[in-house]
Amino acid sequence: MIGQEAFAMPEVVESVVRCQANGPLIATAAQLWIRPDDLVVDVTYGNGLFWTHYRPARLVTHDLALDGVDFRQLPEPDASVDVVVFDPPYIPQGGRETSTLRDDARITAGSNGGFLDRYGLRDGPRSVRELEELVADGLKEACRVLRPAGRLWVKCMDYVSGGQYRSGRHHVVTTALGLGLRQVDEFVHHSGLGPQPPREVQHHSRRAHSFLCIFQAPKRRRS
Repeated sequence: MIGQEAFAMPEVVESVVRCQANGPLIATAAQLWIRPDDLVVDVTYGNGLFWTHYRPARLVTHDLALDGVDFRQLPEPDASVDVVVFDPPYIPQGGRETSTLRDDARITAGSNGGFLDRYGLRDGPRSVRELEELVADGLKEACRVLRPAGRLWVKCMDYVSGGQYRSGRHHVVTTALGLGLRQVDEFVHHSGLGPQPPREVQHHSRRAHSFLCIFQAPKRRRS
């Protein structure tokens, strides 16, 4: 167990985890969904904040900026991984140079770049359609490398783009189910942080929570 903040592993795993960073969330979910001998591949490692409070014994990390691996083209063979952890961008960039997701120091400590650098994507999706295609491609590639009955963890978030509310979670879940996966669990990460900065006129509630959706591949691979 390693960590940057005080964290006691809960005796009973609950679906809502209140913490600022992802580390305690991942450690909590791992109690149920990572076995000691599992091969875990984190395809969007960034600066490693997922694994500050728990680290699997067999962990492989990929990052486009660090090792040149795109999560849409993984080097792992078919059906070779027990757990894939996928943390794609949550919101499109629109026409702005920077995202409305704040580069809060508590999130980006130790990072050399901003929002897109943390996901290994210097040229991020500009529209909702591009974002959804990017996420869908990542999900498809994750399914390819999953072993039968392997688990896919996906971090996602609802957001506001172009003045309209969008459900990033719905897109992830429907895409995963369409790929033949089964949703087996879901955690709500209440961080108290949100991608929308304060505005004089507020039309939507600020996003103070995200989701960790956990899916399982079929026990037998489809032909």
